[in-house]
Amino acid sequence: MRTLKHPLSGATYDLLDDGLIRVESRTGVVGIFDKDGRWQSGELKQCDPHMCVWIGGKELLNRFQAAAEALHENAS
Repeated sequence: MRTLKHPLSGATYDLLDDGLIRVESRTGVVGIFDKDGRWQSGELKQCDPHMCVWIGGKELLNRFQAAAEALHENAS
């Protein structure tokens, strides 16, 4: 599970197993949102859609990790 803390609001954004994002405000109010920041359920009805994209979007290949693995394989 990936988790991010919003630098301004202090809310936590947790990626759930089903791909939705659980957002908990600093005061403990919780809402569930999709990867584009659209409200799905819960008492909290607003979030930062950019944070949802960051945590819920497609995980890209780390090109630096891939390059390091390739160098290691070629050295063997």
